[in-house]
Amino acid sequence: MHTPTPACVTVSAHRRFGLLRRLFETFAITTILVVLSGTHRARASEPWPELPLPPKADVQWVAQSMRVNGVPTRIMQFQSRASRTEIVAYYQSYWSGGYPRPATVHPLGEATVVGQKHGPFLLTLKVEDAPHGASTGLLAVAQVGGAKPDLDPGQLPMMGGAHVISVIESDDPGKHSRQVVILAPQPPSSVSAFYEAALTNESWQQVQGGAGMSREGRPASGFAAFAREGNELQVSITQAPGGRGSTLTANLVTKDTGPDED
Repeated sequence: MHTPTPACVTVSAHRRFGLLRRLFETFAITTILVVLSGTHRARASEPWPELPLPPKADVQWVAQSMRVNGVPTRIMQFQSRASRTEIVAYYQSYWSGGYPRPATVHPLGEATVVGQKHGPFLLTLKVEDAPHGASTGLLAVAQVGGAKPDLDPGQLPMMGGAHVISVIESDDPGKHSRQVVILAPQPPSSVSAFYEAALTNESWQQVQGGAGMSREGRPASGFAAFAREGNELQVSITQAPGGRGSTLTANLVTKDTGPDED
């Protein structure tokens, strides 16, 4: 794996999961490309491939040790003075030389996604336009070969008809974070009441927020934070797209479980 330059820093935890949500859609699409073109078995000693840094860019780590739906993944965010067209051309060229097939290039909303397989790994770039002809995006390498999907809700109780759509785990010094996104057919008010009661029954103490429903011309939503034995659980509930059901995002932070600080 490429060692970032001094310009590379770690993205703060409060911004991380917003970036990971942006990555999830990209990851799902590029994983389909791997499945369609064959699978690979990962060897225990398989080294992580180098992830080239974009030209004219400042780069920050989003996560150096994480799992997306059970897949080991490393992610960086960048801001470049080069245009989106230049960035796409750079990675399309870089990831085509020496590979059996050329890199794939696909539009994704207002972004462009470039992908390539490297043994059991999937290399992915997602880049968007930025002001003044610049660009911004995400770089990821994921060990898809040999990985087993993980959509386990963990400690979260499940309502009838609900299902997990993503699980993202990451390690930081002294803590482990696990974000679970659940889609439920019930409205936000019912989901909020269910989880407040269920978590309180499991000895979680609510320390912030509450039902907080808003129905005056805006989608219903709710947020609450809980604590138990030094651990933290943040639960956000919003109306699902199309107004049918709810999307629940729960982020569990477990203390004293991540890697030690240097």
